[in-house]
Amino acid sequence: MKHILIILLLLPLLSLGQEKEYHLKGHMRNWKGQDSIAVIYIKNNALVIDTIIATDGRFEIKGKLEQPVSTGLRSMKPMKRNEIADNIRFYLEPGVLLLEGTDSLRYSQLKTHEVNADHKKLESATKPFLDRLMELRRTAMATPKEKQQTPAFKELEAEYKALQDSMKQTQIRFVKANPKSFISLEAITQLAGATMNYSVTAPLFESLDPSLKQLPLGKDLDAKLTIAKKTKIGTVMPSFTSLDTARNELHLNDVVSKGKVTLVDFWASWCAPCRAENPNVVKAFNSFHPKGFEIISVSLDDNAQRWKDAIVKDGMPWYHVSGLKKWQEPVAVFFGISAVPDNFLLDAKGRVVARGLKGEALYKKIEEMTR
Repeated sequence: MKHILIILLLLPLLSLGQEKEYHLKGHMRNWKGQDSIAVIYIKNNALVIDTIIATDGRFEIKGKLEQPVSTGLRSMKPMKRNEIADNIRFYLEPGVLLLEGTDSLRYSQLKTHEVNADHKKLESATKPFLDRLMELRRTAMATPKEKQQTPAFKELEAEYKALQDSMKQTQIRFVKANPKSFISLEAITQLAGATMNYSVTAPLFESLDPSLKQLPLGKDLDAKLTIAKKTKIGTVMPSFTSLDTARNELHLNDVVSKGKVTLVDFWASWCAPCRAENPNVVKAFNSFHPKGFEIISVSLDDNAQRWKDAIVKDGMPWYHVSGLKKWQEPVAVFFGISAVPDNFLLDAKGRVVARGLKGEALYKKIEEMTR
């Protein structure tokens, strides 16, 4: 009887992660004989490519899933030179989905369910922004370095940022209008990015239907929010201890106590964007260190010599620490660092003032704080 009781108590918990059945039925009317189709999706953070066979254009996929999965189908028919791949992307979701077409997966029609309909709605709303952002990115990449300080290039950068901000607001409006949609949960995850703004992300997550928070993606975002709460703007950053280049202990609080402004910088010698940003950080340090600006850099290296060589080569005369454990670096794990470069700017009391500032934006903020 005791065992039965335990099982009954567990049932509500098991139901939260319960898998639901999906069934995709496809029909390409003009396909004859047998054709192979690649099925592409992400599972457990790994790319999975399966193959199914279409017979006279008919195929199906059955299975179970805990949450909708972005999936791609690609025809494996031989391609002519310069021919565009015949593929289609959509979400596998619980229930029966019908995909119908004539000659091409690309132009086939998916009789959508809720998730795919919502995705199409948000995609249509953000497409104009994405198209223009892509144009600006191509222009920026084609601009010689010597012309990247001109007024015209600065206008391009300003337009790019304004478009990004407008697209984010479009995504936020969608989330607020669709609190029960899985696409809203995905949109919040994308908005959060690697350098999450807790004050923006947390209220959006809280506005979602409770059922979404119990999905794997919801639980993952909830865990990241718990970590991000430690460093939200206005919060005193928890102190940490690590080993410097001489393998002596160094505490964040010891560094903060020395200055008016402290930058907690996450980088690595193997990280090209970090190395490209280092001259900007050096410039800021040289300009404002006499006014009370300090830096403690946390490296995600795993090779002590390469780490030390990079410090010397890039001319970084400030505090450095590392556990030499790469992505398992304890300080980085504690603060949820998932991409580098990243940083936190602290005031004299150790409160987080900003995160992820780079280049001119970092310089101006430090200048403002050290006046």
